[in-house]
Amino acid sequence: MKTKFLSLLVLCVITVSGWAQATKNTANLADVRKRLTQIYEKDQKERAAYDAVERQYGWGAKEAQDARQKIKDMDKAHLAEVEKMIDQVGSYPGRSVVGQPLDQVAFLIIQHSTDRAVHEKYLPMLTEAAQKGELDKAGVAFLTDQVKVQKKEKQIYGTQIHINNQGKKDVYPVEDEANLDQRRREMDLEPMSAYLARMGVKK
Repeated sequence: MKTKFLSLLVLCVITVSGWAQATKNTANLADVRKRLTQIYEKDQKERAAYDAVERQYGWGAKEAQDARQKIKDMDKAHLAEVEKMIDQVGSYPGRSVVGQPLDQVAFLIIQHSTDRAVHEKYLPMLTEAAQKGELDKAGVAFLTDQVKVQKKEKQIYGTQIHINNQGKKDVYPVEDEANLDQRRREMDLEPMSAYLARMGVKK
């Protein structure tokens, strides 16, 4: 009888412990969703404010410079928060964790970083998340090409455009152009011809 009681007691402790852990995880994820919402709302608000300042005073004005610095400081603070969230969740806070459209917020903050090392650090994680359906593939394709161009390598998906020496829009060099549209299709991107037309690039 005593043995059965002890077994039941242990089972109860395990059950309560599991329930407490599940409750804690639920609370943590609720906090992550709340913070991602706040980060996104502030990000969009400050960028809209900057656009208004630039339109009013011009890109080179002190007011615009101060607004840009404010954006940089905000982006740095948001990145630190997102990195903590990734550690807390144990992976990218994607679709199955925070739902849509919050699954895009952490990616947005990482992309905003002006530090190439940050892009390179998280690109494998973001690529894996996209492959698992946790994140939109198209955004990851853009970031992949951005990293390639920053490293002076040929881009993979043809998303990066620049102004050439003739003052016209042009596409940075792309590897294996014969299979470009196939790769773009795999990343949910439109055909290259349609993209170039939409971006005003004449080939």
